[in-house]
Amino acid sequence: MKIIPPEKWLPCDGIVLEEKAECAVRSNSHVLVIAGPGAGKTELLAQKAAYLLQTNRCMDPQKILAISFKTDAAQNLKERVEKRCGTEAKYRFVSMTFDAFAKNLLDHFLFALPAELRPQSDYLVNDDIVIDAAFTKVGYRNPAGLSPSRLKNFYDSALAAVTLPIATDGLAENVWSLLLKGFDDCKSTLTFKMITMLAKYMIETNLPIKRALQLTYSYIFLDEFQDTTGMQYAFVKQCFLGSDSKITAVGDNKQRIMVWAGALKGIFLAFNNEFKPEPVRLVMNHRSAPRLVALQKEMYVSLKEKATEVNTSSKWNPTDGDIALVIADNETIEAQAIVEDIMCKIAEGIEPYDICILCKQLPPNYAPVIISELANHEVRARIENEYQDLIKEPVVDLLLKVMLCSLNRKRPHDWELIEDSLIDIWGIGTTQGDEAYDQMQDRLFAKADELKKQMTETPDRANWHNILADLMRFMDISGIKAKFPAYRQGVYLEELFTKFENLFWTELDTASDNWQLAIENFCGLHSIPIMTIHKSKGLEYSAVYFIGLEDSAFWNFRHQPEEDRCAFFVALSRAKKSITFTYCKRRTNFQAPFQRHNEINELFDLLQRPGMAEVKEVTELPVV
Repeated sequence: MKIIPPEKWLPCDGIVLEEKAECAVRSNSHVLVIAGPGAGKTELLAQKAAYLLQTNRCMDPQKILAISFKTDAAQNLKERVEKRCGTEAKYRFVSMTFDAFAKNLLDHFLFALPAELRPQSDYLVNDDIVIDAAFTKVGYRNPAGLSPSRLKNFYDSALAAVTLPIATDGLAENVWSLLLKGFDDCKSTLTFKMITMLAKYMIETNLPIKRALQLTYSYIFLDEFQDTTGMQYAFVKQCFLGSDSKITAVGDNKQRIMVWAGALKGIFLAFNNEFKPEPVRLVMNHRSAPRLVALQKEMYVSLKEKATEVNTSSKWNPTDGDIALVIADNETIEAQAIVEDIMCKIAEGIEPYDICILCKQLPPNYAPVIISELANHEVRARIENEYQDLIKEPVVDLLLKVMLCSLNRKRPHDWELIEDSLIDIWGIGTTQGDEAYDQMQDRLFAKADELKKQMTETPDRANWHNILADLMRFMDISGIKAKFPAYRQGVYLEELFTKFENLFWTELDTASDNWQLAIENFCGLHSIPIMTIHKSKGLEYSAVYFIGLEDSAFWNFRHQPEEDRCAFFVALSRAKKSITFTYCKRRTNFQAPFQRHNEINELFDLLQRPGMAEVKEVTELPVV
């Protein structure tokens, strides 16, 4: 990588950063970036990584550590940086989730823990059956009669409340002891919170490891900082507070929707007090049209945010942006109205994948009628829950790329990514020379030819299983586990393999054995995604439809109004050009079919303010 003097460095890809964003990029101090939706928080981090690496401010061989909440967000940031900085960034820019960071530390330095806190090296992660068995073994019998989901939350909270080293003899402490060492026929089993607690304790009690960590990572990025939990923040402080490592945290209080998962409400204040960062507030919204930004700004009062100025991109006209509230008598009429509007969007040239249907929770309760109505117009839509996480799994991404390149060799970027992955998986080092690299390429090209031939034949279920199993053996399962430590634990990789096999076969069968189309459909290129608000974080679409602006969807609004207001804000801020909210007076298949909006009436009032949203009352089936 060519080193550029800092004063001559320019943002990559011709991107023009607003002045405050460029100050954050060039800063060599701790930085706290407050930025609303569409401000380009991920792009700021990618540009800062490029600046630090290309100017050698992050001095070789030191690294940048980027921590995100979701695997796809971590992968997205990693891909942006590698695109700007080349293959060297692969080794010096480390992008992962909080859970992965803690797990990597624990796995790497496992034997630094005292024997009484050291799990088996092949410990399981989040095995609910083993955790339940451990609580049962120490005498817990669920006296309150908690539902399975609430019982799981109770277990998780109880285990997270234990203080290390274990010095008392309580219920959770006894369960910890069982899970650490295994019991009966069960292996060691940890929750992700237990992993974080052990990693924090390891850093706290081993100064050489802590110092090595600080020398390795001279810069740390924290994305979606508003959703950081108290435990995660304590872990970060234990690792880096008081060191020369510089932290750049980016976030937005208005998008804090993880309070239910322990997000620390005072996280920005705590970071200000303890790390003394340079404050940076970005005022651009590059994503949304002006009328949508105006709606977002109207939410500031409800979210107890200062009414700061927000600028929109010059690509918009001042009156651009469509907001609608559809009030329907029942879900059939609702579906008809939504689909009519979607078909207009598609006729205007918007691709299905650039349209999104959101629900506050439980998409299967709201989506079936809409999916069926879209199918009548030959438009695919699917609930993304299973696909969204699976597509971003490194091994699944690699499998899809190999299949695509076998069908069409003219994919140079994908070929490069496959070869880079196989170099790591097969352990081909630079000392082995060109001959080893050439042999790797020969093997890959031969496998691609073989796979292409297999894909020209009409597959059945058994053949598809064999093709996939053979492809995994070709890539080397043990090498995959070595490159991606998360796949070493228990049966995680096997379960992932089975899920991918089943879902892809469904797409292949639907596509009438057209492999190219099946891959595109699996990746969602020809369908409208349906997801929860939580799953939509960090994503954007030309048109967004929020289904179910009703008390039953926001059933806990009275007890968590701030978090639900943030969820509403996140939903409306995913949209670039238009957003439509629906209220359905009667949902036939609900336990309580008649809907209300008494609890969330403030959201209704907001949309019905003069000049805000077009209100459409639909009492008859529209003509399509």
